[in-house]
Amino acid sequence: MNIVKHPLSFFAFFSICIVLAQTPFLESLPYAAPEFQQYSIRNHTDHNYPTQTTNGVNARFDGKIFYDNIIAFNCPPGVSCYDGHAGNDYYMPTNAPILAAADGYVVWSAFSPGADPCPGGISPNGDLGLIIIYHYNDYFTCYLHLNPPLNVAVGETVAAGDTIGFNGMTGCATSPHLHFEVRKENYFFDQQLPWVVDPYGWWGNYEDPIISLRGHESVWLWKSDWIVDDGDLGFQRFHGANWAYRNTGYNDDSWTAPAANDEDDSFHYAIWTPELAGSGEYNIDVYIPNISNLVTAAQYEIIIKDSAGINTKNIVTVDQTINSNNFSTIATVDLQAGSNCAVILRDIVDSTSTGLYVSFDAIRFVNTQQVGIGVEDNQSLTPNRIVVYPSYPNPFNSSTTILYEVLQENMVEVSIFDISGNHVYTLTNELKSPGKYSVLWGGEGNNNQVVPSGLYYCVITANGFRDTQKIVLLK
Repeated sequence: MNIVKHPLSFFAFFSICIVLAQTPFLESLPYAAPEFQQYSIRNHTDHNYPTQTTNGVNARFDGKIFYDNIIAFNCPPGVSCYDGHAGNDYYMPTNAPILAAADGYVVWSAFSPGADPCPGGISPNGDLGLIIIYHYNDYFTCYLHLNPPLNVAVGETVAAGDTIGFNGMTGCATSPHLHFEVRKENYFFDQQLPWVVDPYGWWGNYEDPIISLRGHESVWLWKSDWIVDDGDLGFQRFHGANWAYRNTGYNDDSWTAPAANDEDDSFHYAIWTPELAGSGEYNIDVYIPNISNLVTAAQYEIIIKDSAGINTKNIVTVDQTINSNNFSTIATVDLQAGSNCAVILRDIVDSTSTGLYVSFDAIRFVNTQQVGIGVEDNQSLTPNRIVVYPSYPNPFNSSTTILYEVLQENMVEVSIFDISGNHVYTLTNELKSPGKYSVLWGGEGNNNQVVPSGLYYCVITANGFRDTQKIVLLK
């Protein structure tokens, strides 16, 4: 569910490095894994204006658009739910441990009034239990509907996988679930221009509608590997009424769903997204468990997002009755640096298919030359004059240390600017010999006045080189 304004909402928190904001950083599922490894997502992020000001359109991460049955609490779970929803809902038992999805800094931890009114016209279950964590980049993760006690307090740091609270149904909820939301550049819920993005990315064949709000595109934010299986961060099931967990397959687990011949009867689907080492030709291999009555024409959608953010999709039909208990190559694709790839499988099958069930098991992405990124690929990314390191602490209260290394003798200027681009303070402007340097900023401005809390830019320049870091002052 969405939340109302918070007293500290005028602060904006930004990344210290733009590159970090484009790479996967979520290292843990936001809940303690159940015996069957993973809870499905029942209500997904609406990419088409995800606010409580509903607009009659629901756009899913794969580009599918729904106009019917999209009213909160009255829509097919996992399929078209629901207009205006700003996060992903994992349904799980009450008091299941809720975990930090990545290392971070707690910026909100409290029970406070939730949405008003609640979506769907329901009455809230008291104050909403909410934790928000800043991840030292552009992103914040939000954990809603928690039960008491909240395990963390504002100002504390957490590591990925730490228990931060416990699942519940506080605030606007009709059953126990975790609303997991990711916001970019600000933790505040804005009713008209939300900061929300979808950590499961955008795989539609048109521009992510979320971009129209604040220019933020949804990208895949989960850490993964070249082989993706149940329980891994690179795999996600979405809710369907007839998922069956199977104790067979790769790592002795897999899922099946009844085959559907008509799209209107399709209720089960999953996505696999690897985190690949670099450019190359990759075989996409699927593991087929030895399960009776599998379909002969499952349809795997292979989506490649290029470095410009453009998606292309191809559908490969696979006979799941062949080569059981083995990996089989279903496609070979070329992936250039900056590209991303995902595979989506649904319960809907080709019209020629026989068999009763679609199997969902591990998928692997094998570089045909078995090489990763070479040293030469990274060298061009390193400035030939200065290396700038992340400032610490960030956010900071009394002072932050700015670190940089001079590789060639240069005039180096380190200056602070506010969010409007106004010059605030110059920390250094002098000739520097090769070596490592640090400079301390204590939140002072020109004429040594104390500057207010908020976002600032640290700009380091030297003979054509320029680096900008975002730093946050909290008081």
